[in-house]
Amino acid sequence: MTLLSLASRQIWPQVLGFLHLSPRPDRLVLFHTDEEGESAGPARRLKELFAGQRLLPESAVELVRVPHDHFGNIVEALTATAERLGLDEANCRVHFTGGNKLMALAAAEWCRLAGTPCFYLERDLRVFPFLPRGTDLLPQESFQLNPHLAREIEPLALLRCQLGSAEVVGSGQRLTLNERGRLLPEAEIAPLLKRDEDFRKFLAWDVPELDDQPGFALEFATAVALLKLGVPVVQRSVRLVPKVLRGSGREEGELDLVFNWAGKLWVVDCKDRHSPETRVDRLRTEILRQVTPDPRLTELLARLADELRERDLHPLKEDLLAVAEVGGLLGRAICVRRAPLEPQAIEFARSRRLAVVSKARLLADLRPVLFPNEPASLEQLRSLAAARTGATA
Repeated sequence: MTLLSLASRQIWPQVLGFLHLSPRPDRLVLFHTDEEGESAGPARRLKELFAGQRLLPESAVELVRVPHDHFGNIVEALTATAERLGLDEANCRVHFTGGNKLMALAAAEWCRLAGTPCFYLERDLRVFPFLPRGTDLLPQESFQLNPHLAREIEPLALLRCQLGSAEVVGSGQRLTLNERGRLLPEAEIAPLLKRDEDFRKFLAWDVPELDDQPGFALEFATAVALLKLGVPVVQRSVRLVPKVLRGSGREEGELDLVFNWAGKLWVVDCKDRHSPETRVDRLRTEILRQVTPDPRLTELLARLADELRERDLHPLKEDLLAVAEVGGLLGRAICVRRAPLEPQAIEFARSRRLAVVSKARLLADLRPVLFPNEPASLEQLRSLAAARTGATA
């Protein structure tokens, strides 16, 4: 079977649309325009992804250029391709999620005229099939896509496909569980975190970490927790070219953790620093060892604590920019923090579907994020109620 599809900057629909078909297509034709960033570039990268991840041989992925602004010419290009490849309603499907609206309308019109089945993939991973009936194209019952169809595709390959290989200047580490990690009981993770154990002993990697810093410990612990919950591979410390995260203040984008799960590309930001109160208390203790207490000093320290609380919002906003650029429409972000966030920051994160995970409850907090349809435990309900009460106080 041959799949005809419309390339666009959002690469996930093309991957999932291909993988959900049974039998799996043995040929893919990607129609694209001359627009490099929105269509032509993504089409080339999709071809590389399908070949690199062994979804199809490179020769089985064909790129066909079409105009972005001429309805009739797009229909003609589809007709010419079908005639050249000998396609009909029995050996062809059309996926019109990608491209611009005109391309999607033209593809649907061609399906109606040619009597070819087609489908559309919604953002919530719901497939809407259409079947030709005479001169009409009739909607069929929609269904939910299996979210784990693409679980074996490497997160770094998906990231390169979404952004472009030139944007990724450092691949970082590919992390999986080693034998010791696979045997580690989940119940032991929380006690190990309390003792600040080194979680690298539970991991295998392709390249060693040459620049060891204290903040990296939380990244390794989070990677272990994700892998224990079923994530196949976690890519750590991926560096992007300067300003690839448009609108962000980051000079060079660095993604702490990236992984592929449930039909989405996930970005994780880890901050293993103490709360503003703890940092200010330590500073106060150090100052009072050397100077006499003064009301002005107390006021300055209180003001500093307030400013540090306000700064909790800044990394959350950075994460939103990162996930929008890196993950595309089907991207998600997780923030892992040692210190509890202020109520304002928690509400900001919740309103934008940004998951916030506590280091102290790493496994318990990550589980409902990865498995949102599982019933919440009593402990999770109590935690949610406490967070909401604090945010509205």
